[in-house]
Amino acid sequence: MTYQQEILARAMNHIDDDMILSAHGKRKKVRRVIPVLVAACLIAVLAVSFPYLREVIDTNSDLLGPADGDQGEPGVVSPKPEDTNYIEQDITTSLGGATFTLTHTTETTATFTMVKAFDVPFYAMFYDRRGGVLASTEPDYKDNGVTIRPNTIRLYVDGADQPVYQLPTAPGTYEITVDFASIRNGKYPMRECIGLYAYVGEDGEAVTVKFSLDVEAETTGAETTTDGETTANTDPAA
Repeated sequence: MTYQQEILARAMNHIDDDMILSAHGKRKKVRRVIPVLVAACLIAVLAVSFPYLREVIDTNSDLLGPADGDQGEPGVVSPKPEDTNYIEQDITTSLGGATFTLTHTTETTATFTMVKAFDVPFYAMFYDRRGGVLASTEPDYKDNGVTIRPNTIRLYVDGADQPVYQLPTAPGTYEITVDFASIRNGKYPMRECIGLYAYVGEDGEAVTVKFSLDVEAETTGAETTTDGETTANTDPAA
Protein backbone atom coordinates (compact mmCIF):
# COMPACT_ATOMS: atom_id res chain seq x y z
CA MET A 1 0.00 0.00 0.00
CA THR A 2 1.36 3.35 -0.97
CA TYR A 3 1.50 6.31 1.34
CA GLN A 4 -1.39 8.04 -0.43
CA GLN A 5 -3.57 4.91 -0.23
CA GLU A 6 -2.86 4.57 3.46
CA ILE A 7 -3.89 8.16 4.13
CA LEU A 8 -7.11 7.61 2.14
CA ALA A 9 -7.92 4.43 4.07
CA ARG A 10 -7.43 6.13 7.39
CA ALA A 11 -9.61 9.03 6.36
CA MET A 12 -12.41 6.68 5.28
CA ASN A 13 -12.32 4.98 8.66
CA HIS A 14 -13.33 8.27 10.26
CA ILE A 15 -16.40 8.72 8.00
CA ASP A 16 -19.60 7.85 9.82
CA ASP A 17 -22.08 5.43 8.15
CA ASP A 18 -24.88 8.00 8.49
CA MET A 19 -22.88 10.47 6.44
CA ILE A 20 -22.43 7.91 3.68
CA LEU A 21 -26.16 7.13 3.61
CA SER A 22 -26.98 10.82 3.63
CA ALA A 23 -24.70 11.40 0.66
CA HIS A 24 -26.49 8.68 -1.33
CA GLY A 25 -29.87 10.19 -0.45
CA LYS A 26 -28.98 13.60 -1.87
CA ARG A 27 -27.97 12.11 -5.18
CA LYS A 28 -31.31 10.36 -5.40
CA LYS A 29 -33.09 13.63 -4.72
CA VAL A 30 -31.06 15.29 -7.44
CA ARG A 31 -32.06 12.55 -9.87
CA ARG A 32 -35.71 13.18 -9.06
CA VAL A 33 -35.39 16.95 -9.37
CA ILE A 34 -33.59 16.96 -12.74
CA PRO A 35 -36.61 15.73 -14.83
CA VAL A 36 -38.81 18.36 -13.17
CA LEU A 37 -36.33 21.11 -14.03
CA VAL A 38 -36.08 19.92 -17.64
CA ALA A 39 -39.88 19.91 -17.99
CA ALA A 40 -40.11 23.42 -16.54
CA CYS A 41 -37.49 24.67 -19.00
CA LEU A 42 -39.37 23.15 -21.94
CA ILE A 43 -42.62 24.81 -20.85
CA ALA A 44 -40.85 28.17 -20.54
CA VAL A 45 -39.35 27.81 -24.02
CA LEU A 46 -42.75 26.97 -25.55
CA ALA A 47 -44.42 29.89 -23.79
CA VAL A 48 -41.83 32.34 -25.09
CA SER A 49 -41.79 30.99 -28.64
CA PHE A 50 -45.59 30.59 -29.13
CA PRO A 51 -46.22 34.14 -30.50
CA TYR A 52 -43.40 33.67 -33.00
CA LEU A 53 -44.72 30.27 -34.08
CA ARG A 54 -48.23 31.72 -34.52
CA GLU A 55 -46.84 34.55 -36.62
CA VAL A 56 -44.91 32.06 -38.76
CA ILE A 57 -48.12 30.11 -39.36
CA ASP A 58 -50.26 33.18 -40.10
CA THR A 59 -47.77 34.66 -42.55
CA ASN A 60 -47.47 31.42 -44.56
CA SER A 61 -43.75 31.38 -43.82
CA ASP A 62 -41.75 28.89 -45.86
CA LEU A 63 -40.22 27.70 -42.58
CA LEU A 64 -43.21 25.38 -42.34
CA GLY A 65 -43.34 24.54 -46.02
CA PRO A 66 -45.94 25.70 -48.55
CA ALA A 67 -49.47 26.28 -47.33
CA ASP A 68 -52.56 24.89 -49.01
CA GLY A 69 -52.72 26.37 -52.49
CA ASP A 70 -49.04 27.40 -52.52
CA GLN A 71 -46.76 26.09 -55.24
CA GLY A 72 -43.79 25.88 -52.90
CA GLU A 73 -41.69 28.51 -54.69
CA PRO A 74 -39.51 30.27 -52.08
CA GLY A 75 -40.61 33.80 -51.30
CA VAL A 76 -43.89 33.52 -53.21
CA VAL A 77 -47.26 33.01 -51.49
CA SER A 78 -50.01 31.94 -53.86
CA PRO A 79 -53.63 32.59 -52.82
CA LYS A 80 -55.91 29.76 -51.84
CA PRO A 81 -58.67 28.91 -54.35
CA GLU A 82 -61.34 30.75 -52.35
CA ASP A 83 -59.35 34.00 -52.63
CA THR A 84 -60.58 34.31 -56.23
CA ASN A 85 -64.24 34.30 -55.13
CA TYR A 86 -64.29 37.67 -53.37
CA ILE A 87 -66.98 40.10 -54.50
CA GLU A 88 -65.57 43.26 -56.00
CA GLN A 89 -66.57 46.85 -55.28
CA ASP A 90 -69.86 48.21 -56.71
CA ILE A 91 -71.35 44.73 -57.22
CA THR A 92 -74.65 44.23 -55.39
CA THR A 93 -75.08 40.88 -53.63
CA SER A 94 -78.18 39.38 -51.99
CA LEU A 95 -78.13 37.56 -48.69
CA GLY A 96 -81.01 36.59 -46.40
CA GLY A 97 -83.55 39.06 -47.82
CA ALA A 98 -81.07 41.94 -47.90
CA THR A 99 -78.69 43.40 -50.47
CA PHE A 100 -75.14 44.63 -49.87
CA THR A 101 -72.98 46.80 -52.09
CA LEU A 102 -69.38 47.65 -51.25
CA THR A 103 -69.03 51.29 -52.37
CA HIS A 104 -65.66 52.39 -51.02
CA THR A 105 -62.55 50.95 -49.35
CA THR A 106 -59.45 52.31 -47.65
CA GLU A 107 -56.62 50.57 -45.82
CA THR A 108 -58.70 50.48 -42.63
CA THR A 109 -62.35 51.00 -43.66
CA ALA A 110 -65.01 49.49 -45.91
CA THR A 111 -68.24 51.31 -46.71
CA PHE A 112 -71.40 49.38 -47.66
CA THR A 113 -74.92 50.18 -48.69
CA MET A 114 -77.28 47.73 -46.95
CA VAL A 115 -80.92 47.41 -47.94
CA LYS A 116 -82.97 45.18 -45.62
CA ALA A 117 -86.48 43.87 -46.12
CA PHE A 118 -86.62 41.81 -42.90
CA ASP A 119 -85.23 41.99 -39.39
CA VAL A 120 -82.69 39.20 -39.96
CA PRO A 121 -79.47 39.88 -37.99
CA PHE A 122 -76.30 40.21 -40.05
CA TYR A 123 -72.71 40.16 -38.87
CA ALA A 124 -69.29 41.19 -40.21
CA MET A 125 -66.16 39.07 -39.84
CA PHE A 126 -62.43 39.30 -40.59
CA TYR A 127 -59.98 36.46 -41.14
CA ASP A 128 -56.29 35.70 -40.78
CA ARG A 129 -54.08 34.39 -43.58
CA ARG A 130 -55.05 30.78 -42.82
CA GLY A 131 -58.78 31.49 -42.82
CA GLY A 132 -59.15 31.58 -39.04
CA VAL A 133 -61.43 34.18 -37.45
CA LEU A 134 -59.76 37.36 -36.20
CA ALA A 135 -62.89 39.23 -35.12
CA SER A 136 -66.66 39.29 -35.56
CA THR A 137 -69.49 41.70 -34.78
CA GLU A 138 -71.59 38.79 -33.53
CA PRO A 139 -71.94 39.16 -29.75
CA ASP A 140 -70.06 36.47 -27.81
CA TYR A 141 -68.85 34.81 -31.01
CA LYS A 142 -66.76 31.82 -29.97
CA ASP A 143 -64.12 29.78 -31.78
CA ASN A 144 -63.50 26.44 -30.09
CA GLY A 145 -65.19 27.75 -26.96
CA VAL A 146 -63.13 30.96 -26.80
CA THR A 147 -64.70 34.41 -27.31
CA ILE A 148 -62.88 36.09 -30.20
CA ARG A 149 -62.00 39.79 -29.73
CA PRO A 150 -65.41 41.29 -28.85
CA ASN A 151 -66.15 44.94 -29.75
CA THR A 152 -63.11 45.13 -32.02
CA ILE A 153 -64.90 46.07 -35.26
CA ARG A 154 -66.37 49.57 -35.18
CA LEU A 155 -69.40 50.46 -37.29
CA TYR A 156 -70.56 53.95 -38.27
CA VAL A 157 -74.15 54.00 -39.51
CA ASP A 158 -75.43 56.76 -41.84
CA GLY A 159 -72.51 59.07 -41.08
CA ALA A 160 -72.85 58.96 -37.28
CA ASP A 161 -69.90 60.19 -35.24
CA GLN A 162 -70.24 57.56 -32.52
CA PRO A 163 -69.46 53.93 -33.36
CA VAL A 164 -71.67 50.93 -32.73
CA TYR A 165 -70.63 47.30 -32.71
CA GLN A 166 -73.55 45.56 -34.41
CA LEU A 167 -75.21 45.98 -37.80
CA PRO A 168 -78.77 47.42 -37.81
CA THR A 169 -81.48 44.78 -37.51
CA ALA A 170 -84.59 46.77 -38.51
CA PRO A 171 -85.66 46.85 -42.19
CA GLY A 172 -84.43 49.89 -44.09
CA THR A 173 -81.63 51.35 -46.18
CA TYR A 174 -78.33 52.10 -44.46
CA GLU A 175 -74.86 53.31 -45.30
CA ILE A 176 -72.40 51.55 -43.03
CA THR A 177 -68.69 52.23 -42.66
CA VAL A 178 -66.77 49.35 -41.12
CA ASP A 179 -63.64 50.45 -39.26
CA PHE A 180 -61.15 47.59 -38.91
CA ALA A 181 -58.04 49.62 -38.04
CA SER A 182 -57.38 47.63 -34.86
CA ILE A 183 -57.33 44.42 -36.90
CA ARG A 184 -55.21 45.85 -39.70
CA ASN A 185 -52.66 47.11 -37.17
CA GLY A 186 -52.91 44.04 -34.98
CA LYS A 187 -50.41 41.28 -34.37
CA TYR A 188 -51.68 38.80 -36.93
CA PRO A 189 -51.83 39.53 -40.69
CA MET A 190 -55.38 39.63 -42.04
CA ARG A 191 -56.83 38.45 -45.31
CA GLU A 192 -57.81 41.16 -47.74
CA CYS A 193 -61.52 40.50 -47.43
CA ILE A 194 -64.50 41.10 -45.17
CA GLY A 195 -67.20 38.50 -44.64
CA LEU A 196 -70.88 39.36 -44.11
CA TYR A 197 -72.99 36.50 -42.82
CA ALA A 198 -76.38 35.53 -41.41
CA TYR A 199 -77.84 32.31 -40.05
CA VAL A 200 -80.20 31.72 -42.95
CA GLY A 201 -78.94 28.39 -44.29
CA GLU A 202 -80.43 24.95 -43.86
CA ASP A 203 -80.84 24.03 -40.19
CA GLY A 204 -79.92 27.59 -39.28
CA GLU A 205 -76.39 27.39 -40.63
CA ALA A 206 -74.41 30.55 -41.36
CA VAL A 207 -74.27 31.74 -44.97
CA THR A 208 -71.37 34.09 -45.80
CA VAL A 209 -70.44 36.38 -48.67
CA LYS A 210 -66.94 37.83 -48.83
CA PHE A 211 -65.98 41.18 -50.32
CA SER A 212 -62.51 42.13 -51.52
CA LEU A 213 -60.68 44.84 -49.58
CA ASP A 214 -58.11 45.59 -52.26
CA VAL A 215 -57.70 49.34 -52.44
CA GLU A 216 -57.67 50.64 -56.00
CA ALA A 217 -55.25 53.41 -56.97
CA GLU A 218 -56.89 56.80 -56.66
CA THR A 219 -56.79 59.02 -59.72
CA THR A 220 -55.25 62.46 -59.42
CA GLY A 221 -56.33 63.76 -62.78
CA ALA A 222 -57.17 62.77 -66.33
CA GLU A 223 -55.45 62.97 -69.64
CA THR A 224 -56.96 62.96 -73.12
CA THR A 225 -55.20 60.84 -75.72
CA THR A 226 -54.81 61.74 -79.36
CA ASP A 227 -57.75 59.54 -80.32
CA GLY A 228 -60.06 61.40 -77.96
CA GLU A 229 -60.16 58.78 -75.17
CA THR A 230 -59.72 59.85 -71.55
CA THR A 231 -57.28 57.94 -69.35
CA ALA A 232 -56.76 58.21 -65.60
CA ASN A 233 -53.51 59.71 -64.35
CA THR A 234 -52.29 57.84 -61.27
CA ASP A 235 -48.79 59.33 -61.12
CA PRO A 236 -48.55 61.27 -57.82
CA ALA A 237 -45.79 63.41 -59.30
CA ALA A 238 -47.99 64.57 -62.18
